[in-house]
Amino acid sequence: MAFNKPLLQVVGVAASSTATLRIAAEAATLVGIRLALGGTTFDNTHISRVRLKIGPRVIWDLTGTQLRAINAYKNGNANAQYLWLDFSERDQAAFPIKELGGIDLMAVLNVGEVYLEIFIDSGAVAPTITAQGFFEQSQGNAGVLKFVPFSFTQAASGKFTLPLNFRGSLMKRVWAFYTGTNWTSTTNGNLSRLECKKNGLVFSDCYDLDARFDQEQNKKVPQANLFVADFIVDNNHNANIATMRAVNQGNGQVMVYDSFEFNAYLTDAGGATVNCIAEVLDSVTNL
Repeated sequence: MAFNKPLLQVVGVAASSTATLRIAAEAATLVGIRLALGGTTFDNTHISRVRLKIGPRVIWDLTGTQLRAINAYKNGNANAQYLWLDFSERDQAAFPIKELGGIDLMAVLNVGEVYLEIFIDSGAVAPTITAQGFFEQSQGNAGVLKFVPFSFTQAASGKFTLPLNFRGSLMKRVWAFYTGTNWTSTTNGNLSRLECKKNGLVFSDCYDLDARFDQEQNKKVPQANLFVADFIVDNNHNANIATMRAVNQGNGQVMVYDSFEFNAYLTDAGGATVNCIAEVLDSVTNL
């Protein structure tokens, strides 16, 4: 990160309200936001949701619980008086590749300025928020990191296909937050296995226990009731999954979307609600 500085005032900070932070456009790429939380009773457990927008387009839509779990999985700082929003891949060794996903504030300005919405619950008392921005030089592209939510509910055990759609974005991870039986150090959780197919061919098929072993080998921290299909678990950016390809047509080539199938195996007889978050690199206006 080349530099960091205080951001504009967060407005509307109060219990049971939505606070808003405007990120002013400048010739730089935003790679992180640190929210410092204060007040009589206020920490990151009182933030129920965060929503990041570029103009009218929502690029992040996460509950507070989901964002904290994502940060914890990536072995982030657990201090509850802060909330960190990271647009980079912190543990990727190659620079500037690790900064891909940052928001080039001028490159996206044709869509709009960047706004962060912070949903504060009723348990907060006299909350305060100050924001610090972390920046890198301009990247010159309009690709950004997105967290795109999908949901799925099933009332029985068995194999079920998750309703995921990627529309040509570059896939980094799929976060599957599930209800029901949690995993232990020696057992799978309710979402016991995830089979991933691309154009009919399996490219990943892993049980919960095996996935968590691989993650811990690479200094990730598995979280309760969360199955992570981490395609860059070893921090290799070349392992990102492309979701479109060029095919020959006539005298030239056209780009077509790849076909994906994500099959979740549930073990609880009552099934589960699975809230999936697709973590992707994408243009602002695509997904």
